[in-house]
Amino acid sequence: MSKTVAMLQMVARLLGVVQILVGLAIWFGWATSAIAFHSIVGSLFVLVVWIIAIIALFGLPRRALPLITLLVAGVALWFGMAQTTLLVGSAHWAVRLAHLLVGLATMGLAEAVGKAVKRHVAAQSAGA
Repeated sequence: MSKTVAMLQMVARLLGVVQILVGLAIWFGWATSAIAFHSIVGSLFVLVVWIIAIIALFGLPRRALPLITLLVAGVALWFGMAQTTLLVGSAHWAVRLAHLLVGLATMGLAEAVGKAVKRHVAAQSAGA
């Protein structure tokens, strides 16, 4: 389980970096044609984070962090899908910023949940 989570974390990190770079390129107008790519990679990122969180949900003794991770990743996905309809006009930058911050929070939660799973597995192995 620990190796699976480590692999999924690496995939999440890679997808997260791609998301930040492509998202900023879209935001600054350098790659407006990459919106569909950004949406697909974002959906894959959320899927990977959800898989990590579900593994943690069933593998950790405490469920709060995995549940929060599932929720925040879902909010990031929702923001990505709905952001073109939110605060259209001069205030749209606030929606973009909120989407970026929720995405960064999702990345941090994926790291925290993955670390908790690996630490729990190591503690069980040492105690066995």
